[in-house]
Amino acid sequence: MSKEFRIEHEGPLPASIEQVWTAVTRDQGAWLMPSEPINDTAIVWDPPHRCVVREQDGEWFNQLEFTIEKHESGSYIRYVHSGIFVDDWDNQYDGASRHTVFYMHTLGQYLAYFDGKPYRHVEVAAPPSSLQTDGPSLVRRALGIADDQPVDSVLDVDLPAVGKTRATLDFSNDTFFGLRTDDALYRVFGRNRFGMPVAVGVYQYGEQSLPLSDVEAAWDRWLTEVYGS
Repeated sequence: MSKEFRIEHEGPLPASIEQVWTAVTRDQGAWLMPSEPINDTAIVWDPPHRCVVREQDGEWFNQLEFTIEKHESGSYIRYVHSGIFVDDWDNQYDGASRHTVFYMHTLGQYLAYFDGKPYRHVEVAAPPSSLQTDGPSLVRRALGIADDQPVDSVLDVDLPAVGKTRATLDFSNDTFFGLRTDDALYRVFGRNRFGMPVAVGVYQYGEQSLPLSDVEAAWDRWLTEVYGS
């Protein structure tokens, strides 16, 4: 049964209003997923402070609203995601809410460490067998990260397509976790909780020597080894 939803998130960000505006309206591939600049679909466009993007088809709609203000940390963002979920409302709302927190955290990491650098992004899904496992915990263990590892821990990990490298555990809960290296963010999504395979998002910054297709293939092989086919 269709039902409206509203998800709100707000907090400070370590960047100027203009930097945040660019990140949320033009450079979404640097922290979220690649997309076209959103001014073409905006119903409110007031740079660099507020934009509202809305898709609608009959009664169904999906709307994103960003409001950016000056703050002692640099800026402050208020984000509202509203719309209509058609099926499985509680599960979809839980998934969207949890993803919002993780993505907004990733936005802060991007702005703090990689803003302005060239970027590229790939997302790799684990095999369907990841739906039947304990989700991202198997990825954690394969990387040598304890389930109770404190956030901000600095670790030595062996990453697909990279090898052994130093990384900071910048985010961790029972559904998602994230690693930050000198030139990348790695996001692990326990989407099996919401009826989808586990996925890994790789965001690389600066000049990279390895083709992105090779990075994707390396993670695909590694996830298949972790979860089985």
